[in-house]
Amino acid sequence: MTTITAAPGDLIIGVSDGVSVRFAGIDVAAQQPPSASPDGDTCIQIMLEGVNGRDVLERNQQHSRDEAAWMARRRELGTTKAGHYPPLPGVAVLERVRARVTDDPGTGYRWIGGSVSGTGSEWDASWFHFPAPPRNASVLTLVFTLDGEPTGKECVVRLRDGHSPGTL
Repeated sequence: MTTITAAPGDLIIGVSDGVSVRFAGIDVAAQQPPSASPDGDTCIQIMLEGVNGRDVLERNQQHSRDEAAWMARRRELGTTKAGHYPPLPGVAVLERVRARVTDDPGTGYRWIGGSVSGTGSEWDASWFHFPAPPRNASVLTLVFTLDGEPTGKECVVRLRDGHSPGTL
């Protein structure tokens, strides 16, 4: 079984643009997103979420106003002249937070992509790192970063003996 052996007590791993970001889980045998690899290899999926609070509420409300204005422009001017759809508020906050992944055998992990959502709902991000942990890996360490710099927070994940599949 995959278990977290060390993590911040509240799982807050950083603050991005005033919004606390929480480690929300890990899948060490996730399917790669199709945009990353057509061969369907497995990888690590790290899940984060923005903690709801006043900042999140205000940004969601502003996005709703921006979206309404964009829809009015689209009706009046047409889709091509309305400009771009307003960016989701969670994207600018969560895309800045990543993790550096290491393990005990020294596997070289690389970030291969992800997705972010966040407006009118929970803000969440999923980041994918390749490859999935090898069978001889027993511990993963996630060092969280903001704009590439460590936040001072990390999580240590113990992998199942002899194999690594599992989701937390």
